[in-house]
Amino acid sequence: MKKIKTKEQATKNYLNKSRLILRLNFLKWRLSGIVLNQIACLIIIFALISGCGYSTKSLISRKINSIYIPVFDNITFRRGLEFELTKAVKDEIMSKTNLRIVQKDNADTILTGKIMKVTEGILTQDIADNIIESRLTIYVDIKLEDRRTGRVLISENDLKNSAEFIVKRGETINSAAEESLAALAKVIVYHLEDKW
Repeated sequence: MKKIKTKEQATKNYLNKSRLILRLNFLKWRLSGIVLNQIACLIIIFALISGCGYSTKSLISRKINSIYIPVFDNITFRRGLEFELTKAVKDEIMSKTNLRIVQKDNADTILTGKIMKVTEGILTQDIADNIIESRLTIYVDIKLEDRRTGRVLISENDLKNSAEFIVKRGETINSAAEESLAALAKVIVYHLEDKW
């Protein structure tokens, strides 16, 4: 036969159960907060480790030690860009890779390029049709060839980069061209990754 509980005992049991449930819910809440903090920390650590695509290793295959880079061709009417782009690519290769830039006869590879198109687009104008902001875009084709075998290692067309300039700030199409060429050199060196 079951024991009959008094009203006082029943109330005490009910309060104890309620306290236990509250404690359990509090622990769940604390644990979920801790777990969320741990997940957030793991995501941050993963992002830092992955480094957003940056790497300290060379982008170029270990089989290739040297490169020859002649002045890029330029089929546009904007003269002088080919010299600036060639210099920017050489600087980028020297700072981001272990390649030595050498004369043609001593090179493992030859990087050639051609500036195909330069476009300028107006982004904003004032009421009197004066240009406030404009964009310059430079398109280039590149080819990396193994000088020893004649095999084309990389051939990329229509690599491009844009730079905006604001006339009222004193920026010019020349400053935009410099900015675009420097960024384009980075794009070119990026495409010299180990694709072959």
